[in-house]
Formats: sequence, C-alpha cells, structure tokens
Amino acid sequence: MTTTRNATLAVSGLVAAALVSGCGGGTPGSSSAGADSAYTLISALPKAQQRAKAEELTKKEGGALSLYTSMTADVATPVAKAFEKKYGIKVSVFRANSETVLQRVSQEVGAGKAGGDSVETDFVEMAAMEKNGFLTAYSGSGLDKVDPTGKFDNWTASRFNVFQPAWNTNLIKPADEPHSWEDLASPAYKGKLTLEISDSDWYENLTKYWLDHGKTQVQVDALWKAIVGNSKTAKGHTTMMQFLSAGQSPIEAMNYTYITDRAAQKGAPVTHLPADGTSTIPAFARPNGVGMLKGAKHPAAAWLFYDWLLTDGQQTLVDLGLTPSTKVAGDKSLKGTMLVPFDVAGLTKEGADWDKKYDQLLRSTAGK
Repeated sequence: MTTTRNATLAVSGLVAAALVSGCGGGTPGSSSAGADSAYTLISALPKAQQRAKAEELTKKEGGALSLYTSMTADVATPVAKAFEKKYGIKVSVFRANSETVLQRVSQEVGAGKAGGDSVETDFVEMAAMEKNGFLTAYSGSGLDKVDPTGKFDNWTASRFNVFQPAWNTNLIKPADEPHSWEDLASPAYKGKLTLEISDSDWYENLTKYWLDHGKTQVQVDALWKAIVGNSKTAKGHTTMMQFLSAGQSPIEAMNYTYITDRAAQKGAPVTHLPADGTSTIPAFARPNGVGMLKGAKHPAAAWLFYDWLLTDGQQTLVDLGLTPSTKVAGDKSLKGTMLVPFDVAGLTKEGADWDKKYDQLLRSTAGK
C-alpha cells in the first residue's frame, strides 16, 4: 500500500530538474513576461481600481480562463458557471486529485508551456507550487476578510475541509455515537470503521493534538493501533460516503464534513454530529487555496478568478455546502463543531515523513 500523498513529494523533488531542463533555469512559461506584465500592471494600482483594470485586460485576452482544480465535479462545475455568469469569461476546467494537479503544472513548467491560468487545490500542493516559483502574488481587496492564518505569500486559503468522523444513523444509534477521537479505539467499533488510505494529514494533526494535550507517545501509539485494528481501508472520501450512505459501512473514522452534509441533504442516513447537534470531537480545518500561475495565457482572468473566489465566490461555496475562508452570512457549515488549529507548517515541512508513518501503520496493524 502506498499513500497518494507520496506523489506530491516525488513531483516536488523533480521540479528543479524540470525547470533547468525545460526552461534553461529561467522563468516558468514561455508567455511569462506578458503575464508578469499584466499582474504588475494590476497590482500597481490602488485596490479600488484593480478589479476594473483586470476586467479591461481580460477583454483583450479573449475572455477565457483555464482552471486547474481538485474540487469534485459537483463543486467545480457550479463554481465555474458562477464565475462565468459574473464576468462573461469562458472557463475550461481541468479537474483531478491534488497530486495530479501539481504534476500537470510541474510538467508544463518543465516544457515551457503555458497551460493553466488559475489553480485551486490542497494546501500541500499550493505550498509546493509556491516554493518552486510557480505562483505569483495577489494583493487585491479580496484579502481583506481572510483571516491572517489563511494568507500566504503567493496563495490564499479559499475554503476549508473539516475533519470529523461520520456514521450511518441507521447502524449507529445515539447511544453508540463517538464523542471523542479516542472513542474510535473502543472494542465496540471492531470491524465497523473505515479509514481512507491517504489521510496522513489527519493522522499527523491528531497525533500532535494528543501529544500536546498530555498523552504520552506510548498512549498515542496504542490508540492508533486500536483504531486501525478496528478498521478496513478504502480509497477516496466520496467513495467512502457512498458506502456509508448505502449502509455498507457503519462509521468512517474521518471524512470531510461537507461531504457528509451534502449526502445528508440528499436523504442519506448519515451525520457527523451527535443527536444533540453539538460535537465535542476536535475538528481540524484543512485549507485549500487559490493561486495565479506565472506564465499564464490569461493573467487578468486569473487575477479576476482569485479575487472573485475570495469575495462573491465565497457565497457560491456556502451555497454548495462548503466551508468558506471568510465569514459569510448564512454559513452554517461549522455549526455544532469545535475547531482546533490545523498544522499547516508542520505538514508542509514533514509531509513525506507522515505519509510513511501512516502507510506503515496501516500495513502493520490493519486487519489484526
């Protein structure tokens, strides 16, 4: 078993060679000078004038945008349509998992080919693109309502995926609901849990949370051994939710709350909240971010999409049941949850190590 997150580090490690061989060590993308000129022209203006200038330049570009994203199809399509409706810009979407998005950007940089304009994906891949010089800075008014923890040099958190257990209410009755992460280690859940094979970021955050709150490493290791021993594994959070909704799995050790909520809204007997509506399980909110690619064919459109996703687009995300990175009226995505900090810095630096640890845990313990 190999976690998909390992692919991110493999791609990142090859980036420097790709830049040298494909671009002679120069700036990514053959149209980089023109794109950088447009970005500079927009950012040089006062914030109040930047959006109008971007709209003006977009018309000269041809009114098109190429978006690379790891949003699921049922999110990416309405997001693209909402942006198209706002600005009349035709959006083409390349949708894949976050590792594949990074790989495609890396390959295009290495080939000196301008493909994508905007990118929206998981923080690990956004950080890798930032580190390797694929992204350019945005300084518009869209940043004004974003919490400082969601702002990075060349990308910004656009939404959050919130980690919580999820269960089928026909199979897990109120008396049997989990009320802590530790509960997942209970013998009562033997054979009832499902784990996703690439959730090393959840594993890292929960491990550090337990250690920071008084548990010893021996205690933490024992909890994980028991949790994995209670579990079977699956690939893909959407697939897991399909199994949960159909009653093929009683409880998921972790899924994203928006996936659970959307399934419930469609009538599935699933939830991530106990019967009283308030969870005592610490919820980790992982950022997904938006960025503008250097060398973009349509830099003004990329700027507008970035700006829109942090402003009007936040309401679109709320309408789709996602957790926005800003405060939006009517947002109930965090209702009943207890948020705790997500370790962006630690995973950015040590992600490969946690991939290996999680993979080894699943290999050594699952099914025993």
